[in-house]
Amino acid sequence: MTSEMYETDASAALLERCRRDEIVHPDYGGYCIEGVPGTAAGVLGVDVGQPDPSGVSDVSASLPAETLGGAVGASSPAEAHSDVSHPDLSQVVVLVIDGLGWHRFHRDASDRRFVGRFLERGSVTPLTSVLPSSTGAAIPTLHTGAPPAEHGVLGWDVRLPEHDAIVEAFPHAVRDGVEETTPPIPPSGVVRSEPIYPALEAADVETRVVQPAGTLGTAYANATFRGATQVPYDGIEDGAEVLRSVLESSAGPSYTYVYVPDVDAVSHTSGSDSAAYHEVLETVCSALARALYDDLDAATARETLLLVTADHGFVDFDPGPEGCLDPTTIQAVADALERRPNGDPVPPWGDYRVSHLAVRDGERATVRRTLEARGAIVFDDETVTDVELFGPAPSSAFQRRCGDLVCTHPERKIVHPAAERIVPKIGMHGGPTARELLVPFAAARVSRLRCENE
Repeated sequence: MTSEMYETDASAALLERCRRDEIVHPDYGGYCIEGVPGTAAGVLGVDVGQPDPSGVSDVSASLPAETLGGAVGASSPAEAHSDVSHPDLSQVVVLVIDGLGWHRFHRDASDRRFVGRFLERGSVTPLTSVLPSSTGAAIPTLHTGAPPAEHGVLGWDVRLPEHDAIVEAFPHAVRDGVEETTPPIPPSGVVRSEPIYPALEAADVETRVVQPAGTLGTAYANATFRGATQVPYDGIEDGAEVLRSVLESSAGPSYTYVYVPDVDAVSHTSGSDSAAYHEVLETVCSALARALYDDLDAATARETLLLVTADHGFVDFDPGPEGCLDPTTIQAVADALERRPNGDPVPPWGDYRVSHLAVRDGERATVRRTLEARGAIVFDDETVTDVELFGPAPSSAFQRRCGDLVCTHPERKIVHPAAERIVPKIGMHGGPTARELLVPFAAARVSRLRCENE
């Protein structure tokens, strides 16, 4: 597993504050992606606060003021705070490049025009993702402003013990071995927090979600993006042009969320040091720079704030069984797993770097010792809540869905028989390491990123 990390003074300070218990913790309530939606909406003067789990008040997470100060043209950091609108900025774009973490953003993308202009003329701040640092948990956060402890999606696989089911959140399917069936509850019952888009629409802000066509129009998309217009694209070159077109055609204030999966996909299959990875990254950066820096009309560029972030970073592993830990093949663990009504053990769930286990009464200590002897880092459910591993103020859904034990490993993917597709993957994420958890938050008015004389 690769472990080197690109550091700046800001990222070093963030890591120093967040490292404890042998892992890096998300910086919930501070420099964390949970604050991106509230910050972006705040530029347009809209509060997209969520009801807190107790139902007492609304809480609108936003990033520290300095993350936007220079980007919005404020005279001071305080002036840029998310509760102050900026009338000369009528459009905000939240562009999520899946998998382009802090390390790769600087190491691999800084010499590409799309990213380099942010480093020269905008603001680039390190944030943490959520835990697990994965698409399954982080994307709901970017659509709701809520951490996993509130929205209830604790990874790609979500256990619903009341239904004896493990649901894959994104395709919204129950996985039982290799077969998939329809879940017993709708997607809104899996993602328990409300999307931000109805609040934006109520404030007369046009909202759009721009994603690959195959990811739109599904039951999951219709629930998670409720209130936003779903705008499909076919490939990144088309996606960049679609983004330019929707910005130029806006008749008033707009909030546009854009999702780019290409870097994540190639990193999984080929690793983030491969020629294929660098080729895809170049294609993504070139397409976005051409559409937004070269072709977007000048008036639209002046009134558009572009925010670029990611859901997670990547680490590379051995592409085979030697890069994996399968708890279900360890006899002491397998014997201690809780049983389903049919007598089968409850398989691990969550993500493949942060995995949840349901353990029989009296067996926690045995399972913990067994896994720790193999290098795993293991937390019980009480510790998970106490240290706010998945966020503060856990919801009742979180309390049902969290495992008796939660484990990660500094050098292994955590798999089980139903997760064999993970074994050959090189690039992985989800864990609490700096490379996986730190992501960029780049902000700039598009006009500042364009040609030299603008």
